[in-house]
Amino acid sequence: MASEDRAQGALQPPPAAGLSQLLRGSLVTQLIHVAATLGVADLLRDGPKSSHELAEALTVDPEALYRVLRALASIGIFEETDPRWFALTPLAQPLQTDVPGSLRASAMLYGEPWWWRACGDLLHSVQTGQPAFDHVHGESLFAFLRHAADAAALFNDHQTNMTRQDAAAVVNAYGFRECARVVDVGGGHGALTAAILKACSWTTAILFDQPAVIEGAKQRLCAEGLTDRCDCVAGDFFESVPAGGDVYVVYVLKDIVHDWDDDRATAILRQCRRAIAQAPESSAKLLVVEKVIPPGNTPFPGKLTDITMLLVAGGRERTANEYETLLNEAGFALTRIVPTSSPASVIEAIPA
Repeated sequence: MASEDRAQGALQPPPAAGLSQLLRGSLVTQLIHVAATLGVADLLRDGPKSSHELAEALTVDPEALYRVLRALASIGIFEETDPRWFALTPLAQPLQTDVPGSLRASAMLYGEPWWWRACGDLLHSVQTGQPAFDHVHGESLFAFLRHAADAAALFNDHQTNMTRQDAAAVVNAYGFRECARVVDVGGGHGALTAAILKACSWTTAILFDQPAVIEGAKQRLCAEGLTDRCDCVAGDFFESVPAGGDVYVVYVLKDIVHDWDDDRATAILRQCRRAIAQAPESSAKLLVVEKVIPPGNTPFPGKLTDITMLLVAGGRERTANEYETLLNEAGFALTRIVPTSSPASVIEAIPA
């Protein structure tokens, strides 16, 4: 055992080397952002190309592009198959635009100046407890997105990417088999709604979101052939939430509660509680789909997402106990938490 421990220790980089590598994380983000923004992966979908050929197609400096691709290849994103020739790798595949599991929009978002500047002001959030985004831009993220059309489009595509990663896992874990209607509160462009409707041919849905988002939802659901089973309703979930009718209805909030502080999150949950009160209470449930923070030092994606919430939205990821407290404040009783194969869990509650 002692010899095995020494062998494992020899494979570990010295602490300073490991920390030095982590400190360059911002460079990695920008490298991936540049490749995604330029669309390099799309140009390589049919096979390897030289960096000079890629630079000509993209109208960029060939030597600078080569250096970027060489750096990315050193971490497994693209591969230099021959001198100055590059090909896709499994890590580069999701940087393509229209492939299952595409993360191109997310890679573009994380390096956009309007997003990047907020992330660079984390110290402000730590000193004040307030979102750095508001400090940098003079307004909240959602206020900014209402007048920045290009940023809003990219943000919505990023949200769709994130939901698609979780949607199948959520549907498989929870089932929705008894559900006659789903009300997807803050449902964005409908990635989760579409996954539920495809899995449950007897289910109908109401997708509820801001007016600026609803048009994109209609387009996506039309492309999925689901418009006959889903009504898209525009509104503000701080003011009201649509009633689901007198059938067995499930209200779903995916990646909504984590955007807000406790007071605002409770306000949203209370609007859901009011909507549920309009139906026979025995036939209604609430599902909050979030990354539930586990105890201890275990690596977990939600612990980093929590910092994003601190920076850009003023919200937070929460523990199971914290979600139970929120639900109780809003008039719900937590019944169970269903883990999924993704980092997201389904937090089920009923009217208290």
